[in-house]
Amino acid sequence: MKNNWKKYMALLIVSILLLAAVAPFTAIAQGEPSKASASLMYQLTDDIKVDVKSILNERIPTGTRIGAVVRLYNYGSRVVRVPEYEVRIKTDNGVEYILRPSTANAVAIQPKEKVELSYMINVERSDVFSLSELSWVDLDEFEYPQIEKLMLSIPISVNEWRGASSVFTDPEVIKKWEEPFTVEVLSSSLEFTPVNLIKQNTVQGPVSLVVLLVENKGKMKETVPDFSLDGKTDMKVYKGKKIDLEPIALEPGEKKNIHFAIPTENKIDLRSLNVLTPEEFVGNNQTKINYTIGRLNIQLPNNGIPLGWIDQLEAYNSNTPIHFDPLNSLIQSEVSVSLVELHMHQSEGDGYKTVIAKFKLNNRGESPLPVPNFQAELMSADGFSYVGSRQSVAAQTLIPNLSYIISYSFNVPNSEKGERLGIRILDGQKAAPFNIPIASFRTKIQNNDADSKLAFYPFNVNLKDWTLGSQIMPGSLNYSYKLRLELEVERQDNVVVDQNFSKMKIELVDTLGRILSSESLPFTSTGRLVSGWQTINFNSLRTEQFEFPLTVGIYETIETPFGEAKRLVKTLQQ
Repeated sequence: MKNNWKKYMALLIVSILLLAAVAPFTAIAQGEPSKASASLMYQLTDDIKVDVKSILNERIPTGTRIGAVVRLYNYGSRVVRVPEYEVRIKTDNGVEYILRPSTANAVAIQPKEKVELSYMINVERSDVFSLSELSWVDLDEFEYPQIEKLMLSIPISVNEWRGASSVFTDPEVIKKWEEPFTVEVLSSSLEFTPVNLIKQNTVQGPVSLVVLLVENKGKMKETVPDFSLDGKTDMKVYKGKKIDLEPIALEPGEKKNIHFAIPTENKIDLRSLNVLTPEEFVGNNQTKINYTIGRLNIQLPNNGIPLGWIDQLEAYNSNTPIHFDPLNSLIQSEVSVSLVELHMHQSEGDGYKTVIAKFKLNNRGESPLPVPNFQAELMSADGFSYVGSRQSVAAQTLIPNLSYIISYSFNVPNSEKGERLGIRILDGQKAAPFNIPIASFRTKIQNNDADSKLAFYPFNVNLKDWTLGSQIMPGSLNYSYKLRLELEVERQDNVVVDQNFSKMKIELVDTLGRILSSESLPFTSTGRLVSGWQTINFNSLRTEQFEFPLTVGIYETIETPFGEAKRLVKTLQQ
């Protein structure tokens, strides 16, 4: 009895020791890694730990492509070779495949560093299957039959990526719009936030432009690694690409914008975005196979309605500084830009109207600055956008403490009322040929004042009195007309204009609506409008009899790429 008790205790102690030795490996090997959290580490050798970065199970024309990317970490104090183990992958129905290593794989690992190893195989299978397990096997080639020893086995079902057709199901990797996120396989210090998405029409077709704000939350300078965004609808995936040409590096605490262009099709609204990271495999013949692995899904708001929609924009107060993205590189901090006028101009007989926007640029600094070459886009309430044509600019420099006026013209349908409009200010230089939004706001067409003060910002013309007379031209039966205006011309603010600024145009119209004659009066250069009595002679060659009564139309006109656009400011009746 005593001997049996001793034997029992000895067996119990041995069992406990064996369990203690096996438990750490079992706990690691049976862990369930999650794509949302940092990958679990597994002990491969005494000095090397491993985690799984990417698993690919993608249909290709010739069958199925299976790939794996793992990271090996050397926790030792000396250089170690990458173990020459065979890497195998198992499917959910028990079929096992031997993966081929990339010829670009590292053969050694420096102490306290890591390496990425890529593996791949193409199999001629057209059926659908899942991957369940990744394993490392040590083969003893000097024994016959060959002896295999399983060194490590890792469950991988939650890591599997099936290519463009994949659907994210893990709530932890499905993000809402404007929700910050990190991509752990890239960097745990870089935090990304989706901030803008707009549609643009290019020569190649419609493009959705996505803006991500990236912030370095770490304590060291970091360069944004390479990754891409794809756009998704309910039925299709559209490949996107990063359009920032230069590498983006951030100091600790610094923020910058990253821009992606996703070419789509007409009348397509994206529902979500996939964040993908690139992988590469090099075959024996040095052929490179590039593919991407999905990491996160970003849901677009309002069921894919484009961001920057008018009702989502902040209302704008005329002649106040526009709020620009502080990270934009086009508008310098010393320059303020204000929208001072937004009027609808008629284009009789042309089937469209012209909206003219006047922007005031002010240099608040102490030294001259270049005139920023921004672009403007007008958005209508029915979902259409119109890119503005910038007036020819004579001045190239903004003088300190002076303001300068630049006008933009937008051709819109005759049906446009202008009661609900949006304006976007765009940077067309940073990522040409795409336009990056740097400001947007909600506004509407301004009403014309009915009083005697005529507004041609920055000029106010006060019409104090007027007379219209006629006389027959000597030696002919044609009549000429003389209009005398008593004006008081005043300039608002400290604003300068050039010869491309709009003009005041006066037309004489008969009772049948025919224009008998017209004259344009500039606000600058020779013959400009000044305070006092102005005499304007109209030589009418269209009538051989005196016309009465006549209507005098006073317009603001400006030259656009499509001709002259004019806005009725006031009508004078005899």
